[in-house]
Amino acid sequence: MIGGGNAGRREASVTPADRDSAVEAEEAALRILNGAAQSAAGLQRRLRRRGFTEEAAERATAAMLRFGYIDDTALAQSIAGRRQRTGRGRVRVAAELRARGIDDQAIAATLGDIDPDAERTSALELGRRLAARASRDIADRQSRQRLGGVLQRRGFDTDTVVWVLRELEREG
Repeated sequence: MIGGGNAGRREASVTPADRDSAVEAEEAALRILNGAAQSAAGLQRRLRRRGFTEEAAERATAAMLRFGYIDDTALAQSIAGRRQRTGRGRVRVAAELRARGIDDQAIAATLGDIDPDAERTSALELGRRLAARASRDIADRQSRQRLGGVLQRRGFDTDTVVWVLRELEREG
């Protein structure tokens, strides 16, 4: 681990004059990236929060991109895969990717790789588990509304939610 457990103390010892240094910003960027993958925009934002100038943050981020330490598309695909496996829909995945600073082109490419049938299947399985856990009759309007709300908060679009509710009602 770069910087080890003293990373926070080392950064705190950097003087304001050093915050213009691209070398210091690159060292901080490496420590940040050692902790977790970041988007280019996310890394730049974190460097700015740590007091580096805009120019130093941009140069450090450009260096990390040049060395291959940042790959927004690979990060987006990794996040999307994990979120899908935990029952999240593309709407929620897209929102999380945007919040992490991943550009719209990488988001569109990632969401384009999501199989709509697999997403529907995932939503239906989640709907079945939630309906069984609540022990409610899906034919009840209030139960359908609650279940639909949960599915939408999980990031499934309206068409998918309506389809799931119809399937559950048909099954049940």
